[in-house]
Amino acid sequence: MNTKATVTEIPANTCACGNCHQQVGTKAMYKPGHDAAHVSYLLRALANSYADGQPVTKATINGLAKELPSEPLRNKFQRAAARLVAKHEANAKETE
Repeated sequence: MNTKATVTEIPANTCACGNCHQQVGTKAMYKPGHDAAHVSYLLRALANSYADGQPVTKATINGLAKELPSEPLRNKFQRAAARLVAKHEANAKETE
């Protein structure tokens, strides 16, 4: 008997945060507040990279920023990522 695996399709009008999969209006990309949650989710991914001992480069940050749908959100993420990198580097210098 052949059985096909089916992939669950996400409806077109779904929140772009990537976590909630809730329906949004036809012109909306996010549920209220979920744009900031998407930025925070990507920042946690950077923090986890540091915790795992992986280097965080500008290319890493730019790659994650491309996941965001608008230029203002990408700028917000890049500013927050720069603060995270600076904080990590300051902590690394203190422990030396």
